[in-house]
Amino acid sequence: MAQRAFAGPHTVEKLDCLEKYLRAYCKVFKNQPRLRTIYIDAFAGTGEIPIAASYGELPLDTEGQAFITGSTRRALELADGFDEYIFIEKKRGNARALENLRSEFPAKKIEIMNSDANSGLRALCAGRDWNRYRAVAFLDPFGSQVEWKTIEAIASTKAIDLWYLFPAGLSVHRQVRRKDGTVHEGHQEALDRILGTQNWRSAFAEEFDSEPDLFEAGRKKSRKVVTPESATRFMIKRMKDAFKGGVLEEWLPLGSGGHHMFSLLFAWANPSPNARKAGDIAKAVMRGGRRGRTK
Repeated sequence: MAQRAFAGPHTVEKLDCLEKYLRAYCKVFKNQPRLRTIYIDAFAGTGEIPIAASYGELPLDTEGQAFITGSTRRALELADGFDEYIFIEKKRGNARALENLRSEFPAKKIEIMNSDANSGLRALCAGRDWNRYRAVAFLDPFGSQVEWKTIEAIASTKAIDLWYLFPAGLSVHRQVRRKDGTVHEGHQEALDRILGTQNWRSAFAEEFDSEPDLFEAGRKKSRKVVTPESATRFMIKRMKDAFKGGVLEEWLPLGSGGHHMFSLLFAWANPSPNARKAGDIAKAVMRGGRRGRTK
């Protein structure tokens, strides 16, 4: 049976944005043989993404399912590509599909890690001499899988450019109750892991004095004030504390049906003044998107 279609125009927009940046990145480093370049895809998938058949003229697999080219295959198909490719994928079935993808590109140096994205990325960041490498990492989680400690590990390399699909609406905004600004106890720890702080508690809800009525005096209540946009700004501020290179204040809001479910963020870890070009390129790519926004 064909896989259920789950991608849409917002998926294409995200992948187009990434591909444009990767192409420009490889051109910049083409004439810098001293440094080896790596593309890191931490939620690598299979190389293809099922999509609704009604979305344009798209190829079909043997079961009639339409699909688009995923991030891993897009990176491998670049004319002037990376020196190395590291694909991290937790699901064994997807990892096997990536093995098949690797066989299509025998000239490419491809490492497939059948691992949790967080543990795999942190081990990778700790296990390389990053004075010899420069890399682009793409974090494309389904929800709240990316831990703040992983973001810190990437920033600590001072060598990795990061594209992060931050779940601003899906896993942050939705967890705060509209009625009173509270968060279910089971979700509080998840937000702590994503954001790396408990300060979101005072940023995402505010206290106010209720009006007294005939039966009781006024008392303190709380209400929800967070939006997907303010959650995005909160995360950008957090990332600026970690990344010594920089973090764009511009992001791309993405989601199905026009809903702001994710924010595509960009940061670069290299503090060198020359590395600022990464931000310039990413900003140009962002502005090429349909709905890029700034702070």
